[in-house]
Amino acid sequence: MPGRILVVDDEPLKRITLQIELTEQGFEVFEAADALAARRIFDSKPVDVVVSDVRMPGMDGLELLSYVKSHRPETAVILMTAYATVDTAVLAIKRGALDYITKPFTTQDLIVKLNRLFANRSPVKGDNGVETLGRLVARSQSMKRLFEQVRAVADSERTILMYGESGTGKELVAEALHQHSRRAAKPFVRFSCAALQPSVLESELFGHEKGAFTGAIRQKLGRFELADTGTMLLDEVDDIPTELQVKLLRVVEQQEFERVGGEQPVHVNVRLVCATKRDLLTLVREGRFREDLYYRLNVINLTIPPLRERLDDVPVLANHFVEKHAALVSDRKVTIAAHAMDELTRHDWPGNVRELEHVIERALAFCGGDEIRAEHILPLSGESPEGISPPALELADSGTLGLNETVADIERRMILMALKQCNGNQARAAQRLCLPRTTLRDKMARYDIPAS
Repeated sequence: MPGRILVVDDEPLKRITLQIELTEQGFEVFEAADALAARRIFDSKPVDVVVSDVRMPGMDGLELLSYVKSHRPETAVILMTAYATVDTAVLAIKRGALDYITKPFTTQDLIVKLNRLFANRSPVKGDNGVETLGRLVARSQSMKRLFEQVRAVADSERTILMYGESGTGKELVAEALHQHSRRAAKPFVRFSCAALQPSVLESELFGHEKGAFTGAIRQKLGRFELADTGTMLLDEVDDIPTELQVKLLRVVEQQEFERVGGEQPVHVNVRLVCATKRDLLTLVREGRFREDLYYRLNVINLTIPPLRERLDDVPVLANHFVEKHAALVSDRKVTIAAHAMDELTRHDWPGNVRELEHVIERALAFCGGDEIRAEHILPLSGESPEGISPPALELADSGTLGLNETVADIERRMILMALKQCNGNQARAAQRLCLPRTTLRDKMARYDIPAS
């Protein structure tokens, strides 16, 4: 894949070798012996990726990284180091590095990373500034930074701890981590620890032997065994009872456990991704989460911002969900009206992306034409934000509708409102509207209002 690479290394042999071999692969390659020379090239040439050594005389690779990100944040940086530690890698990623590679390495190792980078950075066609990662789609800078972090740590075998409110997309981020890792062809197992009894949770996670308890009529494999050689997403990890945290700690440290009722250790090879909506360190201070387990899980952490902090993603996501759920409107091409999009961007989204998707699904079900209007999405859940009123029955500002069309529009909106207030119960909605139930059904058919 074509791209412009700047290689920075004070070792001439390694630098020139990379320049020759990357050029043979179709890349346009610039080279520099130190960070100051690299800055001059970077300031004067179009560069897509900077591949820099960390240890160099004068300005080091981390300082060059800061310079690149402050001047052109979209430029990716991959650091080369013979002194790689987890702390150095995490520091580099926090400062904006896309990835790091440990010396000695082959040029092919670097080419794999570069090819993956250029493949995953492609924007959504026809929508400038929008990027995708797996099933995730975003325009906001905060999510793009998260995408870069995911790509950087995907191939790491380190445990990852994700923070994010309910509905922000933690499962999709974990899925992207798996898809961009070397385990992509192996199992990806999702499991939520929320609100389960300790005995049930232990059996689900670690399995049980036949006869281990009443009803255990056969051996059962736990989720860790099912995820062997692949990736395990452990959601709501903050809900794990303290008595099971010791067993989880053993899995993290030694990759082994015993099934319930078993005596022989079971060995697995699982990359663990944990997700939580609560601050685990606060739980540690409260004595509800083991400190040693917390530090074993919190090797690399990712934070998924709530939707209210990235409202520029709302139009992108809304249109994405219209396409995703297009089957609800058969062969009609549906768009979102400007005033409806305004209502979506003004909402504070306590349920985050999940809530937005449900709102779009509901709007598609209620929409009888080719446009989603404000009355199809309102009222939104919870308190209406200041300045937003429930859908009012009023004449269109344009004045282009005749009396019959205006009355029909008002009648349709009243029916939708009554059905909403009666939770879809047609008999009660008919009573509220002072109509026979058969008349309500006829009007619902006339206005393409679904029965459910």
